[in-house]
Amino acid sequence: SRSYVSNIAGVTTNYSSTLNSDSSTFTRNGSSGTFYYEAIQVTVNRTGNYTLRSNCATDTYGYLYVNNFNSYDVSSNLVKCDDDAGGNFQFSMTYTLQAGTTYILVFTTYSSNVMTPFSINVVGPTSVSLRRMNIISTAPSTTRMTTLMTTGKHSLLIFDSFLFLMIS
Repeated sequence: SRSYVSNIAGVTTNYSSTLNSDSSTFTRNGSSGTFYYEAIQVTVNRTGNYTLRSNCATDTYGYLYVNNFNSYDVSSNLVKCDDDAGGNFQFSMTYTLQAGTTYILVFTTYSSNVMTPFSINVVGPTSVSLRRMNIISTAPSTTRMTTLMTTGKHSLLIFDSFLFLMIS
């Protein structure tokens, strides 16, 4: 059985949830397989150092993003990530969170296809707002031109993802 002991002084904010078959999924950089995740909006009203830690019966992985998270581009806006710094296969990240800035904590597991209950503990100079987010990510589109046809009065540009008709 796992136990969680915090030796960090400050105000603790707790968040609990479960990764299940209804959870969002993505593919982690450098890993194959599908990973369930939960995106949690983190906001503070006082700038300072905050430590975000997982507490779960399985090996966890945490990502911290600023402004937004796109599951198709997991390196964009990433400010910190961790696997096991919290001990016992739990992530722990300390970061200076700025008041008025939106952060997204993405909780996932080290192994693919794992569904599990979990909790997040955030310790800092004041309490933190932690709110589950529904992420709608868009797949990257390609804007590479593949064909240009001229048919009398009309020019037709065909892009990999879009079709544009230009009337001249």
